[in-house]
Amino acid sequence: MRLPIGLEISEQYLKLVVAKSGVAHPKPSDCIVEPILSFSDEQIANTIIGLLKKWKLKPKSLALCLSRNLVTVRNLHLPSQDDKEITQMIDLNIGRIVPYKKEEIAFGYRILGVDEMGYTKLILALVKSDCLRRQSEIIEKLGFFIDRIGLSSYGVWEWVLSNHHSEINQTDLYLILDIDSAFTDFIIFSYNNLLFTHSINLGANNIRDSQEIGITKLLGELRQSLIMFYNEEINKKPALVFLSGANVKPDLSKTIETELEIPVKLVISLYPSEVLKSKEKDILGGCSLTGVASLALKDNEHQFYFLLPEIQIRKFLREKTKDLIILGTSLIYLFSMTCAIFLGKIYNQQSYLNKLNQRYRAIEKDLGDLLEQSAKIEFVKVYLAHRQLPLIVLSQLQKIIPDEISVNSVSIDEENRVTIRGQAVQLSDVFKFISTLESEKHFKDVQTKSTRKKKVKDKDLTDFELSFLSSP
Repeated sequence: MRLPIGLEISEQYLKLVVAKSGVAHPKPSDCIVEPILSFSDEQIANTIIGLLKKWKLKPKSLALCLSRNLVTVRNLHLPSQDDKEITQMIDLNIGRIVPYKKEEIAFGYRILGVDEMGYTKLILALVKSDCLRRQSEIIEKLGFFIDRIGLSSYGVWEWVLSNHHSEINQTDLYLILDIDSAFTDFIIFSYNNLLFTHSINLGANNIRDSQEIGITKLLGELRQSLIMFYNEEINKKPALVFLSGANVKPDLSKTIETELEIPVKLVISLYPSEVLKSKEKDILGGCSLTGVASLALKDNEHQFYFLLPEIQIRKFLREKTKDLIILGTSLIYLFSMTCAIFLGKIYNQQSYLNKLNQRYRAIEKDLGDLLEQSAKIEFVKVYLAHRQLPLIVLSQLQKIIPDEISVNSVSIDEENRVTIRGQAVQLSDVFKFISTLESEKHFKDVQTKSTRKKKVKDKDLTDFELSFLSSP
């Protein structure tokens, strides 16, 4: 069965989330996490193949989630509200934000509104094209193509909005702390927009290894991130903190609530025990699957996606090739069915002919020599008809030959053509005789073969020769 799948390839783990298909409100059905630290790209591809085969999974759609620590995110205020001018300004700002050429960068942005000065506020995400290209090539080695590439921060935000909708109002700001194995995603959002995100280089592994020291460092980074947000964007304290991702310490939520003086709410768990494919619960508890799960579930208009032209071209060519294969298969099937129908008709006609032959042989056997005798009788009839034909011809000629015509000879050949030779006093008498022959129903195709005048005892006579077909 083909299902929507979300995939994240981080530095330490391969994360795979499978969504239920064909339901009104899709939910994750399976979560799989595999360690891939120090794996080559080929080893990662083989790991994905192994997981898909092991759990008998086939992607219906494939969403690639980019870890927040791989992406540079900035909030910009641009002095324009024209989309074309905004795009041009973003192109100019890319070189200032990251030390790479524009051709080496893939980016996406979302407009957040207008500030007090009339400037357009937007959030801009930048990632090296090599990073996208590497991950897409790993997936393409499996024979799949990526349907969309999204940022994990937006996936986390959408997950919180979907599962804690009743606790969020339209006037307050909220903070999400999504703790992954190697980093923590600090997200400020409102009811309508993700306003700010910052990657903190402290994750579940650091906190577990350092214990209290790690938590102290995390709290210090949280304060710094809040100050950064207050200075750059809105000096307004979040109304609630949503804590998601890795489970690093049972009372971490209470510690954060005490230190930041903001209520903390644990995000609804992504992977209940009844849907776990992986038995390594320690691995699942040490990383975050929130972002990749949300991206696997649906396409969201509030999300922005990264695009690489070569990926789009390869996907387009693959889809066109698939369409051509389907068209070719359909034509072959149609041709085969047409041939089958045509051959079926020929077979039916042949079968019917065979049945008629069998019936004929059976009737012939029942009749015995009657058919042979009937054939002999027909032969005799034809023979007698030919024997009688000369008599009939002579009888008819005797009735119609005028006194002015003298017939010297009458002959009949095998094809029943009669030839008459004779003399007439005048040529007109010959023509009258021809007209008389043509009016007879037993004579057809009257032809004049020759007419010739000659003197006999000082008299002018006309010799003639006529022919016609006779029938009984």
